[in-house]
Amino acid sequence: MQYLHGTKNLYLPSDSAVTLGKFDGVHKGHQKLIRKVEELSRERGLLSAAFTFDHIPLRLLPPSGQRFLSTNEERRHAFEQMGLAYEVEFPFTEELMNMSAQDFIGEILVRRLRAKAVVVGSDYRFGKGRAGDADLLVRAGKDAGFETFVMEKERWNGQEISSTLVRRKLMEARMEDVTEMLGHPYQVAGVVALGNQLGRKMDMPTLNLYPQARKLLPPNGVYASRTRLGGRVYDGVTDIGVRPTIGQKENQIRVETNLFGYSRVGEDYGRPIEVMLCAFLRPEKKFENLERLQKQMHEDAKASQKYLQLHTAL
Repeated sequence: MQYLHGTKNLYLPSDSAVTLGKFDGVHKGHQKLIRKVEELSRERGLLSAAFTFDHIPLRLLPPSGQRFLSTNEERRHAFEQMGLAYEVEFPFTEELMNMSAQDFIGEILVRRLRAKAVVVGSDYRFGKGRAGDADLLVRAGKDAGFETFVMEKERWNGQEISSTLVRRKLMEARMEDVTEMLGHPYQVAGVVALGNQLGRKMDMPTLNLYPQARKLLPPNGVYASRTRLGGRVYDGVTDIGVRPTIGQKENQIRVETNLFGYSRVGEDYGRPIEVMLCAFLRPEKKFENLERLQKQMHEDAKASQKYLQLHTAL
């Protein structure tokens, strides 16, 4: 997949089928749009592309919207896995924010993306003041030379799947619900970081990662997890939080994972790691001493093993 970023020289080399949106989480609704783009690309000999934004400046977002289900890198990886030829990531500049819907169609869709087929959800809005919608794209495309395909929302348990709904379920630690709407367990990616090696002393060595600041995490607590490391996937148990029992000095939340049957802890610093959170086991709590913490850690591992043995398809 080719990745285009910026505002200068950002032009697709040939006519395209393109989908538009923020694609936070790349949930099943987004996946439906991408599959349609891939279908049109094959049928009409067009480039397949997604047009999205670099992160929106924090000053434009309420505090509740300043963390995201997917980082730019995670979103890019999801697009690549689905077979898109291009991701066009446009900075959310003042110029773009104040661009009229008609100018967006002429400058972005027609001139830069060379769109011949445009795929959007039924609730898609664009342009200054969100004045543009799917109906406008349908009308404008007849004169501008592209055809618009408006896709109905995917549904889950009678509700329309949206990034907002996924975020809500994530913040309720309803990980099974999140998995169903994403089509896979919620992922936290990074690199293996150096910890204080306390887990080794408790006979439960762990791997640590510090997520990006804008990555939305579920509530602090313990989760049944699967982890991708070095080309393999390991069952395990993951703690998200600030380790209150040992009095962690820094306030940054860490993701700390014990991999079942993994013996190379200490050899992986700096390697990419991807933790998939399958089920919430318990909230984070402070224990009276390290002995009680150690006992609970082993109980958590048993609970995770039992869950994962019953849910092998995750």
